[in-house]
Amino acid sequence: MKLSRENVQPQAGSSFARLEFVLPEFDTHYHYHPEIEITWIVESEGQRLVGDCLETFARDDLVLIGSGVPHQYRNWKRGKAHSRVIQFRRELFGNELWRLPEFDRIDRMLERSTRGLFFSSATSRLARGSMLKVFRAQEGPSSVIELLELLNILSSDERSVPIASAVYSQPVKTKKIDRLQRVLNFLESRWREPVTLTEAAEVAALHPQSMSRFFRKHLGVTFQAYVVQLRVRRAAQALLESDRKVVDIAFDCGFNNLANFNRSFHSAYGQTPSAYRKRAR
Repeated sequence: MKLSRENVQPQAGSSFARLEFVLPEFDTHYHYHPEIEITWIVESEGQRLVGDCLETFARDDLVLIGSGVPHQYRNWKRGKAHSRVIQFRRELFGNELWRLPEFDRIDRMLERSTRGLFFSSATSRLARGSMLKVFRAQEGPSSVIELLELLNILSSDERSVPIASAVYSQPVKTKKIDRLQRVLNFLESRWREPVTLTEAAEVAALHPQSMSRFFRKHLGVTFQAYVVQLRVRRAAQALLESDRKVVDIAFDCGFNNLANFNRSFHSAYGQTPSAYRKRAR
């Protein structure tokens, strides 16, 4: 999982990007960019990583991802991955606009987007219709006006919730990305196996106590909690993609105790693995 900076290039005659992807699967690279992003999953399912939060996504998932926030979308299986994405810089509208009282609510929402934002189903439904208008608008003032209306709809949602943890609200440039990347790559390759804080500390070239503080500071959870989260997410994927027994999936995903797996899974998803599989299907 290598973090890279994406170079966003709007089409000629436009000051922001409107992108539509229809692919067998999404490009899964872990990336960030200075632009604020609105992503609508038209069709597909899998897992998305926004900052330090790994969650599932499905059809009609719509999120706002702030400037500099690393993110990644990964499908659970190949097929049809369809999304619409808008990327724009805050400076698009000029700094004076955000000082006007009429735009204060949008301004505050964009500030909150440094953790990513997930919206209520009612707001998401309205926003998807508004987003279509942005895509259908001709090049010129109408496209920017439609984008402002979309942001107005999103900012009116009093039930929107941050995606990443509070400690992840710092811009990516302030983080020690290389060290964090080495540790995450290490865990990606070893998540099925017993792995210790000491081993991860060696990869990061830190003392174990310093590694523990570093991990909590940059990912918002303890080292062990992150490993459990990673294993649970992989188990959820296996539950949906196969008919294998729950106990087999639990052991294959690094849990050596079924009861412990069930507790961890229920803590993450609010239901048992069997109920999760049945409901999803």
